[in-house]
Amino acid sequence: MAKLKAYRGLFFALFVTGIVAIGATFFARPVIIYNATNSLPHGLYLVVRKPVYERGDLVVFPIPESVKGLVRQRHWLPDGAFLIKPIAGKNGDMLSTKSGRCLLNGVDFGMVETVDRTGQPLPVFSINRRLENGEIAVVNPTPHSFDSRYFGPISERQIIGKVVPIWTQSGTARNVRKPFVEGSRQKTGEVRKGGEIGSAR
Repeated sequence: MAKLKAYRGLFFALFVTGIVAIGATFFARPVIIYNATNSLPHGLYLVVRKPVYERGDLVVFPIPESVKGLVRQRHWLPDGAFLIKPIAGKNGDMLSTKSGRCLLNGVDFGMVETVDRTGQPLPVFSINRRLENGEIAVVNPTPHSFDSRYFGPISERQIIGKVVPIWTQSGTARNVRKPFVEGSRQKTGEVRKGGEIGSAR
């Protein structure tokens, strides 16, 4: 019975995907993506475009040019893949990677590691300033996330869209927890922290 329900969920997701895919032919960028990273449930995600993206939004964007060669060389993701990360900071928020820690408005988002899991060196990106208009810090507070602490803030124009789960191997979309579950308001804005998000590693 459990397997039957799982298959029904998959068939429904594929049906929805087929309908949305028809519309995808009219767009230059994808509206359905498959996540294969281990820190986000494997499955299908709908890409929703928004005029403005907020802190806490789980967004998809191309691998930044500054680290694209590294990601390819270490086989973290296949060519043409995208990163899925939460927005942790925007214009006016203070981003710092000093002392080997990633801080946003004084909130500690974890270590800035020097080597990856195989012992190879990671990119060094040093920043200690407020984000400017159009800059987005994508930072995941879970360990081993390859995010803005290694390649810096991205441009909001690079964001393809917010991602919403359609179907995952752990169940249907309603069984996937929201990536951000609690907030901490700072003087310069709101920074939310929460569950595990997709990572290149």
